[in-house]
Amino acid sequence: MDELEIVGRGRTADVYVLPGDGTRVLRRYRDGSDATREADLMARLALQGYPVPAVLRAEGPDLVMERLSGPSLLDALLDGTYAPEPAGALIAELLATLHALPGTPPTHLDLHPGNVILTTDRGPVVIDWQTAEEGRPPGLDHAMSALLLAEVAVSPAPYAEGARAALTALLSATTIPVPPHIEPARARRAQDPNLTEGEVAALGKAAGLVAELAGELAGARRS
Repeated sequence: MDELEIVGRGRTADVYVLPGDGTRVLRRYRDGSDATREADLMARLALQGYPVPAVLRAEGPDLVMERLSGPSLLDALLDGTYAPEPAGALIAELLATLHALPGTPPTHLDLHPGNVILTTDRGPVVIDWQTAEEGRPPGLDHAMSALLLAEVAVSPAPYAEGARAALTALLSATTIPVPPHIEPARARRAQDPNLTEGEVAALGKAAGLVAELAGELAGARRS
């Protein structure tokens, strides 16, 4: 593996460029998790026209996909080429499009700016479907994305204000009631083994912010 160029490192997996013309990447789970379920789901979504990377092969912890060209939405936010409000609205749109697919569409349950690639040829593409599940309410998906943004918004990070703006835009664009799903989202997030104790402790404040903003928006709509 040392001879492969690493182009991404997440909390659970590493991404490498495969030899050849540079159009393929290998995503390998560090804990040995099976990637075949994720690959099957992505292949089905692609057939339904949802923007996901093309899957080329999956075996054990290895998932070979097309290499996407373009920055992540997170990178675009950090370098100022994408504003927070349109970013929040985009996440809401991607979730709504996913949940409107025929049959029993999955919920992504981890859709945040780092998991959206702004490709130069296909537009926004959603990656990292490891946590996706079928049979979950769409409202939980929106609540999870809102909570992920809120975690940054309540942090001391210099871009916390932008995260709050993106969160407000996401909630404004979401037509599904989010408040009933905030606590299930917080409980689910708290079970993530990749979170630090400090991050888990901050979830209550983040969930409170989501509830506060959702309540304010609901009141504004009624007035």
